[in-house]
Amino acid sequence: MTLLFLFLSALIAFIVIFVSAKHIKKGFEARGEVKEQQRNENVSQEDEEILDKLKDKNLSEEDLKNLYEEIKNKDKEEK
Repeated sequence: MTLLFLFLSALIAFIVIFVSAKHIKKGFEARGEVKEQQRNENVSQEDEEILDKLKDKNLSEEDLKNLYEEIKNKDKEEK
């Protein structure tokens, strides 16, 4: 009788884990997508702020080219 009870308990536990695993996996995937969207939004907001500051400064073409080259070199160094 005890053996039957343990077997049924193990079977129920396995079924619960198996059924809920799908939902848990989807929850982790959705959480990852939300975090990725938040990162993208934060980056785009920072880019917008930088662009606004540059527009306010009325920089010449040479200044803008120099800034572009500096940014380009920083990206290469980070990689």
